[in-house]
Amino acid sequence: MRGYKNFESDPHPGDLRHLLEIGYTENVINENGYPEPKDVVVCKVWAAITDAGNQHYRAADVMNTEAVINFTIRYRPDIKPGMWVKFQDAKWYISTLGEYGFRRNYLGLKASLSMGVSG
Repeated sequence: MRGYKNFESDPHPGDLRHLLEIGYTENVINENGYPEPKDVVVCKVWAAITDAGNQHYRAADVMNTEAVINFTIRYRPDIKPGMWVKFQDAKWYISTLGEYGFRRNYLGLKASLSMGVSG
């Protein structure tokens, strides 16, 4: 994800006005012995949101679009890359974490949403 905006200065507490769910997906074995994905919500938090850019690329004859957003939340040690953020009824997958000055006040989540359209 090179070329996208990085985390900016500490947000104003009033900027944390978007309610998000953060969680992960685990595979649970059903009664037939097959894995079924199950979403586990870790927390609901208020966040500041900054558009970090997007890109379009073609791979395997499919036009792909990737949007990237920086979410800023109050610091939590239980958030890890690979988790998802539910924002506007879509799951944004966290790729990078960033701390603001390593003071453990705020945590930056760089998350992306990819969509492909065959053509």
